[in-house]
Amino acid sequence: MRFFLFLIIILFSKFAFAEFKPQHTILENGLKIVVLENNRVPAIAHSIWYKVGSADEPNGKSGIAHFLEHLLFKGTEKLKPGEFSQIVARNGGKENAFTSKNYTGYFQLIHKSKLELVMSLEADRMKNIKLIEKEFENEKTVVLEERYSRVDNNPSALLSEQINTALFMNHPYRKPIIGWEHEIKNLSLKDVMSFYEKYYAPNNAIIVICGDVTLEEVVKIAKKHFGSIKPSKIEKRLWTEEPTQHAPRVVILKSENTAIPVFKRHYLVPTYTKSKKESIAMQVFTEIFGNPSTGMLFDEFVKNKKIATSAAAYYYPDGFGDTSFTISIVPKKGITLNKIESELNIYLKEIKEKVVNKDELKSTKKRLVNETIFAQDSLYMGMRIFGSSLSTGYSLKDIIDWSSDIQKVSLDDIQNILSKIFDSNKSVTGLLLPIDK
Repeated sequence: MRFFLFLIIILFSKFAFAEFKPQHTILENGLKIVVLENNRVPAIAHSIWYKVGSADEPNGKSGIAHFLEHLLFKGTEKLKPGEFSQIVARNGGKENAFTSKNYTGYFQLIHKSKLELVMSLEADRMKNIKLIEKEFENEKTVVLEERYSRVDNNPSALLSEQINTALFMNHPYRKPIIGWEHEIKNLSLKDVMSFYEKYYAPNNAIIVICGDVTLEEVVKIAKKHFGSIKPSKIEKRLWTEEPTQHAPRVVILKSENTAIPVFKRHYLVPTYTKSKKESIAMQVFTEIFGNPSTGMLFDEFVKNKKIATSAAAYYYPDGFGDTSFTISIVPKKGITLNKIESELNIYLKEIKEKVVNKDELKSTKKRLVNETIFAQDSLYMGMRIFGSSLSTGYSLKDIIDWSSDIQKVSLDDIQNILSKIFDSNKSVTGLLLPIDK
């Protein structure tokens, strides 16, 4: 239930809150607090984000961040297993959690009068989780079943996992968020508690609240419940970088659970934190090129050539170092993946020499900026975007300036990234094929 394969977030939802004016502060123990005041309804989206995810896991301990996320619902010194969720539900709220490569987040959607309640609950499990061996082993079974159903028995997910390990040979992003089966099985209670004690600390956390509250209200309650929690000694993230890729890589997966073949192509490209200007330009280009219903790729393969049922591209700007730009195409019946790949290679060579239409660029930027208006009604989305962004190296200014940064993207910027994105020597091609019967 709580595992989100968090390929954050399509462009619209990524920086859709450029018009918001967040207020923020930091407590003496290092806990960061961000409040996005929204008085439209008497409700709040309350969240806490720990700057730790699958990329921070020790070698041989994959899945520990996601496993720990599950275990935080198994009780504390004060609460029995499951009681956290029961309390939230009894008070008319909803809650959940998610693990990504870069962070782990917990949130509650609830009436504003319950702000202190949810903050006290989160403070309690920041410092007081209580785990017993039986509960630990039971939850390990749950996580393994999650792995089987979501990945091992899902050919598309399994292909993506295999592509990821080929794209990132050295960087910790190669590890799946849910973990490798054999390493999940070997995780011990001691492993998990050591991970918890190291990373679940106020100086490694960000509270983000969107809703009908003020910063002053939040800070008063935060000091009461979090103020006495001591910070942890956390080293600066120093992850390994990818070595230069000199040749294309190919991953072929054949599955009896696949009826329709799928073509995927992943390119290694910079994240926002590695190259802000290139990332902003890539976000605009992705909308022009890869929109699943109006993009250039869709027009070429679905509407014009009529050889595919779907064609889209995705760019995931979050993270540290490099990330992926992904092309996904599902061929029409009778069209081979070899045909798709051949046509794609020709098309990519053509568009590298073709400057995006000036009017198209202008309208795309306008559309992206205008979408911020619709996003502002969502307390959840505001919480989600600010939390995920701040947990992966963005500043508040980066988020606030998003609209203006988008407006600055020029045709030259697009052309410059086009010359870099589609480098076959920095790509992994994935082929999902049915098994002939």
